[in-house]
Amino acid sequence: MSINYAEFTLKFNQLFGDEWHFIYQQNKQRLSLKNQRIATTKLATIIPAVFRISKNQSFRGMTVRDLSIETNISMGGLYKYFTHKEDLIMMIHRALVAMTEQLLLSQQDPDPLTAIDQLLVYHLYISERLNRWFYFVFMEAKHLDKPVLNQFVASEQLLEQALIGHIETAQQQHLCQCDNPFLTATVFKAVLQEWYLKSHKYQSKHINLEQYKQHLLDLRQQILPTLKP
Repeated sequence: MSINYAEFTLKFNQLFGDEWHFIYQQNKQRLSLKNQRIATTKLATIIPAVFRISKNQSFRGMTVRDLSIETNISMGGLYKYFTHKEDLIMMIHRALVAMTEQLLLSQQDPDPLTAIDQLLVYHLYISERLNRWFYFVFMEAKHLDKPVLNQFVASEQLLEQALIGHIETAQQQHLCQCDNPFLTATVFKAVLQEWYLKSHKYQSKHINLEQYKQHLLDLRQQILPTLKP
């Protein structure tokens, strides 16, 4: 796997501009946000504030007044960006799912084992770029309305199903052996979640992103070793 985080960042910016530009584009018509520069600046202020407040007192416990104080934006100014507080979690979730899906689906290597490595690395890297987004959505999923929760569950299964598909293809091509593709995909997913949910644990041990990536790829080789022809 040759791509590093700097190269990933370039690809991310080519696809989306940045996360604030992307979420603006998703919502500009619904919210009639005409001035892109002002709107993206405000979104880049509002959404990180939502993450900070939610981490301290949960999204459910957050009020619009709390958000106004944290951002130094009037409540009237905030309501230009959402009608109800719950709109924020839907905006964040929808943008995160769309960015993640677009990046993961852009990787279509014909070799299924290489495709697995690409999926793992790209998911690790996007969870690093959007760490607070992933953490927020994971922790607040239980508060989502059922239709949105169902969408969240479906998006979570995207990576799992893609991994299972590549594992099964690799088996069919006699490239590896795997007794249970579902359980194997679940293990990979758990290792990816560990990074964005408990990154502080690895920082305390001086384990950086690239070291974790290499461990992830080594793990793939151990669990799904390439069969010699």
